Amino acid sequence: MAEEHAIQLDDAGRPWVAARFRVRYFETDCMGIVHHAAYVTWFEEGRSAFTRALGYSYAQMEADGIGLAVSELSARYLAPARYDEEVTVVTRLDALRSRELVFSYEVQRSADAQTLATGMTHMISIDAQGRVRSLPAKLQTLTRGLTK
Repeated sequence: MAEEHAIQLDDAGRPWVAARFRVRYFETDCMGIVHHAAYVTWFEEGRSAFTRALGYSYAQMEADGIGLAVSELSARYLAPARYDEEVTVVTRLDALRSRELVFSYEVQRSADAQTLATGMTHMISIDAQGRVRSLPAKLQTLTRGLTK
C-alpha cells in the first residue's frame, strides 16, 4: 500500500518516516470523502512503515513474542481527503519509554502538503498472553539516540 522511506530527523530532532499512497474507494463514503475510521488504519500503516525503516518490523516483533497494543489514540480532522487523492502519512516517534512508544501522525494531501488530519497513539509492549512487558532490547538499541 505505501511507499517507504528511510528514517529522517525533523528540526526538533524527532525521527520520522513518510508513507505515501492513494485513497482507495472503500475508504470513502457516498460523497467520495474518506471515512474518519480510515485515518486510524493510516496511522497503523505509518507505524508499520516506521518500524520497517528502523529495521525491526511488527512481524519480527511478533515473531519475537512481543506485540504493540494501542493504549491511547487521538485524531483531529482538519480537511477532507477524497477518493484517488495521494496522501502522505508522516509518522514521528515522540517518546520511547521502557514499555511504551508514543507516535504522532500528520496526514497531508501530497499534491499541496495541506494537513488533513493529525493524531497520536500510545503503544504498550505486551507478550502473547497480553501482559505488559518491557520493549525488546533490539528496539531500544535501534531507537537509542533517536528520541529525547
